[in-house]
Formats: sequence, structure tokens, C-alpha cells
Amino acid sequence: MISIDPKHWRVCEGILDRLHEFLNRRELTPADEEEIRQHLKACPPCGDRFEFEELLLDRLRKADPCRCPDSLRARVQALLNLE
Repeated sequence: MISIDPKHWRVCEGILDRLHEFLNRRELTPADEEEIRQHLKACPPCGDRFEFEELLLDRLRKADPCRCPDSLRARVQALLNLE
């Protein structure tokens, strides 16, 4: 297990909090994007997390959409109609 200095971990938390915005290319300034990019290059744990999230997102985007069973759809609709 890698030991991370608490000061550095606070930086990592800030980077990881913005990772989804970075992956989806939205809501970040160019300066923020560059900060994240540089951190991911320099920090192996965060770089590994980024690679995992990027791979997961790619596979989800490529996956065939699935349809839920009609019985489940009917139950959900019935619950929505109760409100």
C-alpha cells in the first residue's frame, strides 16, 4: 500500500472531486484541466484512479442498452402515480 502525505492527500481529494467533470470534458476552466492533467501525471494513485474511471466510462458508453422487464416498469409507474 502506498503511503501518502496528509498535505498531498488534500490535493488528491480536490483532484478526485473534479475527476468526473474532467472525464466528461465539462464545467472546468482550461487552467483547472491543466492542473488536473499535471497532477494525474505526477501522482500514481490518482493516475490509476483516472485510468480506472476512464475505462469504466468507456465500457458503459459502448455497452448495449438494456431494457427493464415490463413488470418492473409497470410497478415503478404505479408507484409514481401514487404521488
